Amino acid sequence: MTTPLRRVAIGRILVGALFGGLALTGGCAPSARVGVAPPTAVVSTSCFDISALSPADQRVAEQILLEFGDREGLYTLAGGLKPISSDVRDLQLRIAPTLDSATLSTMEQQRRVAAALSCGDIGLTVQVFTATQRTRDSSEIRNTSMVVFHRGALRAMVTRYAPFFASLGVTPSTAPQEILAAVENAPRAARWRGYGYLFGYPDVAVDFFVQAGEEGDRTGKLVPRDFRRIETVYKFASGRDSLSTFVYAVPKGAAPTADEEQLQQRAAAILREYRARRARRVAAESTGALTLWRAWLTGASAPSTR
Repeated sequence: MTTPLRRVAIGRILVGALFGGLALTGGCAPSARVGVAPPTAVVSTSCFDISALSPADQRVAEQILLEFGDREGLYTLAGGLKPISSDVRDLQLRIAPTLDSATLSTMEQQRRVAAALSCGDIGLTVQVFTATQRTRDSSEIRNTSMVVFHRGALRAMVTRYAPFFASLGVTPSTAPQEILAAVENAPRAARWRGYGYLFGYPDVAVDFFVQAGEEGDRTGKLVPRDFRRIETVYKFASGRDSLSTFVYAVPKGAAPTADEEQLQQRAAAILREYRARRARRVAAESTGALTLWRAWLTGASAPSTR
């Protein structure tokens, strides 16, 4: 199936083509919004405890939290409306004819930071996609992406779709990294469906994802579709428009379902809360995300999403 635009990460090309069909630029820090310095209120430092990291790694940790919060990762961090989110700090690792040691070093830093960024149900990991690609200069590359996950939301998702996930050997107690690996290495249609559930798309979108993918494989044509968008702080340019990073596709002309309307309402409440907190805590130099999320996740004011 030919897609109009391709995602950077190979593991998300199919997701982007069928759910969104749009390219996202990974690894770019969102533009800073001027705010006031973080308040001096004491919050739990065991949440996202980065004290053992070097100053350079601590700065990267702060930036990564801001990038996830400004993108669709907000809906994972703030209660697990999306069980996982990715497309932050995407990398392309050249593995042949020579190994790109500089990118490998960056991956190692990402892993150090991801290991420290844990708070309750929230965790981060670096996903390495199974398939490799050939570039125009005949180099072989492997793609990676940072992933934020919500353990409780993953357990609920696996329970809700138990027959499907059982076919992959996944149960509610399966670790997030194992779930990602099971889906990434599943047969083609199961991989599509698994990613649809992982990324928190409505059932109508997941079903369309699989159906359109299989039809596209047979015909070589892109199945007509409409796009639905959930707002995010960060936008990327597409022609004359600035578009949010949370997008999925549904059949052409399909009316919004009750699940979609509920998703929009829950997401809107979270985004309002995040914008308010971001304005108070994120300073002009893009610091403050760590304090913001510690206060939110250790407090009682996070919006309910389920």
